[in-house]
Amino acid sequence: MTVKHIQFLLVSLLATSFSAAALADSSTDKNIQPVGIHLDQSQNVLFEQFGANTFSLQVLQNKDKFNNHDLILGGALQTDLQHWNGGNRINTVSNGVYESGNDLYFTQATFDIMGNFTPWLTGFFSVADGHVAQAPPDGNDIFLNRSFLVLGNVNQFPLFLTAGINTLPFGVFAGSGVWDTPLTGAYFNPSQAPQLSLAFFKNGWNASATIYSDEVNHVNHNVFSIYYNKTINKFSYSLGAGYLTRLATNTTGTPLRARTNRRQASGFNMGNIKDFNGSIGYGPVSLSGEYDCGSDKVNGNTDVPQAASVTVTYTTPIAGKDTTFGVSRSRSFDFKNVPVALVGADAVPLASSGIRDALALSVSRPIFRNNFSLGANFEENRTYDNKNTYAGTIEFYAYL
Repeated sequence: MTVKHIQFLLVSLLATSFSAAALADSSTDKNIQPVGIHLDQSQNVLFEQFGANTFSLQVLQNKDKFNNHDLILGGALQTDLQHWNGGNRINTVSNGVYESGNDLYFTQATFDIMGNFTPWLTGFFSVADGHVAQAPPDGNDIFLNRSFLVLGNVNQFPLFLTAGINTLPFGVFAGSGVWDTPLTGAYFNPSQAPQLSLAFFKNGWNASATIYSDEVNHVNHNVFSIYYNKTINKFSYSLGAGYLTRLATNTTGTPLRARTNRRQASGFNMGNIKDFNGSIGYGPVSLSGEYDCGSDKVNGNTDVPQAASVTVTYTTPIAGKDTTFGVSRSRSFDFKNVPVALVGADAVPLASSGIRDALALSVSRPIFRNNFSLGANFEENRTYDNKNTYAGTIEFYAYL
């Protein structure tokens, strides 16, 4: 039985349970209010600011801010003004030579719906259009971002179950800003996939066991992760580790994704992946780091693929709004001639030689209201054949 079959059976069971619960509620409580439709920001919640790899947990932590049987809408619009320069004439996989240019992008539009069915059952649905109005094959990439049910109530019981398409609970892969993707994430983050995930959350501990479907190589993967965080007054710290079986890249060098039905070619098998991450913070300053390592050598490299990243952020109020400054440095090892996305030109071109070093400087702050954000990002990449590329991005986010 495949992950999809298990998901179908589980979703059917949960839907039946919800229908029965709703019928029981309607027959015993004559004062139930009709379904309400609200924006997520009505309760100071912004779905698109949730941590990607702890998304279902954060849904459970925020669901009680809304009534049962409510529908909650959210989403975001991202626009980027960018200049990039690859003056060393970097070779790309399919677009010839990466040189320099300027452009204004409607980078992504995302629409979210959360259904607060019962105190123990929540549904989440999200659809997105990436690289809006850009040329194919990467332009107008409409995909199902998330579509899952989560069974649980972490205020009353520490276990919860997630079934459907969601970001995998593996790693952190956070950079200094919205546009910054450290090389740990560029090479090792498998992102959204159909999955079944059983998780535990209590007293700062978050552990999970997940099975997900790889719709390119048609195999199932297992993911195990554990994470702990603690805050004492102004001081905070976290530690995490994860293990993912049989991760592969496709011909673009990025981890295989199951979010679309577009045909993708199989690429380099990196074997089983180990992830270690941690952070420490005091007041407005935070330092975080991550390390990932595969078990199989790729494309003739002399050792197994690895990547490490370090990020420092500082947050201070400027003109009444918290402004965050960030610096991120990441490095990959033994990924020579494994293509990966360059930061410029809407992150579509792929450096055929692979990227060895990445440095990013970022600043962001809300403007007008907390659901509007303006940021700037500068990034330098160095490829394995010692060619540099630079990109500067001004990004605008509007959260619905």
